Amino acid sequence: MIKLNLPEKPEELTDEVERQLMAEYKADKKPVWRKSYIIDSLLKMSNNKCAFSEQELNSQSAYMEVEHFKPKSLYEDEVVRWGNLLPVCKKCNDTKGDWDVNQRPIVNPLIDYPCNHLFVRSFRFYKKDEKGQNTIDAVALNDRNHFVTVRSEIGFRIADDLEECFENLKNALHNPIKERRTLNRIKNRLKDCGSKKPYSAVLSTYILYEVPVYREMEQFLKEIYLWDDEFQEIKENLLFCALPEPE
Repeated sequence: MIKLNLPEKPEELTDEVERQLMAEYKADKKPVWRKSYIIDSLLKMSNNKCAFSEQELNSQSAYMEVEHFKPKSLYEDEVVRWGNLLPVCKKCNDTKGDWDVNQRPIVNPLIDYPCNHLFVRSFRFYKKDEKGQNTIDAVALNDRNHFVTVRSEIGFRIADDLEECFENLKNALHNPIKERRTLNRIKNRLKDCGSKKPYSAVLSTYILYEVPVYREMEQFLKEIYLWDDEFQEIKENLLFCALPEPE
């Protein structure tokens, strides 16, 4: 889970349309939020990821569902309220269900910074406070079958690739073509942990804080003056996503 920025309300969702859709929902409980302009805007906001688990959405196994942060069964007036809608995977949506966030608060990625409430270690989420624990429970962030196993497989693969790249780089320093190719590969693998990619909070934490070869490689690149602005920009994005364990 990472902090998301709420975009402007879709121009189609005027105050009048919002009132009409709310009335329609109250009358017959139809899924009035299933409008393309709502769905498209939510997916763009989250880079096509679940706002809670960061699972890629609209993939073969994770179709997008619109989550009502304040559950529609309890807060009908919020059923299409912009800022109460989140793009999520079916697992998170089903698990959260009618969880009343006013009674048992959870992290709202549109408002809260997850790093204030959660940290990650070994591909699992842990609480910093009660809101963090509620979040883990409400959307099953540590479900092994749906999330933990997949996150660990991706993380191990990226770490192995970085280790291989580091060795290749040390052997390519006198070959400009191979050096440039290897540096680009390293950057691309690090970007695979960034905010636009699935599971960025977990993967960025793992690479930055749990994979020794990353720290060795960063130091090496700085010593030989190959750590450029793009590397620094990538690292800053990973730091934004990461949820490190408190010291």
